[in-house]
Amino acid sequence: MKIAIGTDHAGYFLKESLKRRLAEDGHTVLDVGNHNTDAVDYPDFIKAACELVIRGEADRGIVLGGSGQGECIAANKLPGIRAALCHDTYTARMSPEHNHANVLSLGARVVGEELAWDVVRIWLDSRWTGDERHVRRLGKIAAWEQERRFPFRELARHGQSVWCDYIERGMLTSGELRRLIREGLAGVTSNPTIFEKAIAGSADYADAIRTLDQAGRDPVEIVQALTIADIRETARQLRPIYDLTDGADGFACLELPPKLAHDTRGSIETARQLWSALAEPNVMIKVPGTPEGVPAIEELIATGVNVNVTLLFSLASYEAVAQAYIQGLERRVNEGLPADRIASVASFFVSRLDTAIDPLLSEERLRGKAAIANSRAAYQRFKTIFWGPRWERLANHGARVQRLLWASTSTKNPAYRDVLYVEELIGAHTVNTMPPATLDAFRDHGYVRLSLEEDDGQEVLADLREAGVDLDVVTDRLLRDGVKAFGDSYDALVKAVGARREELAATR
Repeated sequence: MKIAIGTDHAGYFLKESLKRRLAEDGHTVLDVGNHNTDAVDYPDFIKAACELVIRGEADRGIVLGGSGQGECIAANKLPGIRAALCHDTYTARMSPEHNHANVLSLGARVVGEELAWDVVRIWLDSRWTGDERHVRRLGKIAAWEQERRFPFRELARHGQSVWCDYIERGMLTSGELRRLIREGLAGVTSNPTIFEKAIAGSADYADAIRTLDQAGRDPVEIVQALTIADIRETARQLRPIYDLTDGADGFACLELPPKLAHDTRGSIETARQLWSALAEPNVMIKVPGTPEGVPAIEELIATGVNVNVTLLFSLASYEAVAQAYIQGLERRVNEGLPADRIASVASFFVSRLDTAIDPLLSEERLRGKAAIANSRAAYQRFKTIFWGPRWERLANHGARVQRLLWASTSTKNPAYRDVLYVEELIGAHTVNTMPPATLDAFRDHGYVRLSLEEDDGQEVLADLREAGVDLDVVTDRLLRDGVKAFGDSYDALVKAVGARREELAATR
């Protein structure tokens, strides 16, 4: 079992004794300090130990102090922590069994070394019973905790916007999207896979398909009309956010047809057509970050079209699209056009990188690390690109930075924490777009901290190179696979709409 342990100066010697005995019993101990008897503030060390438990890096936590009282109080202020102060073996057994305690608090000035070890040993051996009465009681406590948590707004205080990576007509007509907006949702993304699930798997579109069919539209035209209608209504429901933030947030995103991924001129023309058809200022057209997409991005920004650059996996691709955004803005400024209402995000895909790299690794310690390290390295490049005299000139004309948007943030590996790719990528000038299941999970037990600034990802990336992983090869393949997957979803959507049209015609 992995045990996080933290203490102030008063519990230092007891901590060292427990560390030795825990290691002898085969446990892995994660010691967050204090590492001597110098006077310190206990909340700092209790928070560090509990964060390891919250994030799933430790199975349980032990916190120590003089009496253990303050340590227990501090621990229980953190979401998802159930700390118990135990100075006897009875409470040590009951707290995990009945209260599902995941943190044990001990007072080094209350119990001796031997009793403390007995308490720790019994506490670690005790298991949550899961009896209905205990589940019911803890559920009531959890409900109190949720009433006082606003995780989306906590992210906003750290400079990160929450967008939803899903939309369907039922969300627009039922009030579900408006409810999420009230909770702090600030945008919506879509792609061909999302619309395939929404349109092909729902009866909500039957009347619209029938009407469009009767108007003589073919399946491709019907798909375009349905998606434009949904994104336009999404933008309208998000418009208050756009207005309140003076155009900084509140966007709805529609992707170009995947067949245009390697067609620069076609991407530009179709993006302009979609922009005109949507006729809302708070929409973004999604353009893949392929080599052919880069000049399209510059041209669209220069002509006033908001762009969400999608399918970014490599640092080189990210830098190319960021430079294209800046060059597009410079063209506007040089031509005397306004730059203050142009918006763009660079969608950096996350979890797919771990899915691709994990099977290549023999060392378990590197698994689940590549995606976060790659994203943090991209964030450091973002801070370099949007800084200095060149950017300051544009900023003086009202230009906004092209925010990094973390996409593909659902956890594909069930062994990983289900909010891993949210918790580890929190920082200023970023967006995290989450599918509904991840939104629900983060609302329930997500933990907010300024994680993007904890490291620059370079150490992990170096370890991956040492392990023989060629990131360029992997990211190139992911880009090709991503374009193909969206293309397959788009074809399946057109086929499904065609089949639905025939069914409705047969019914008539």
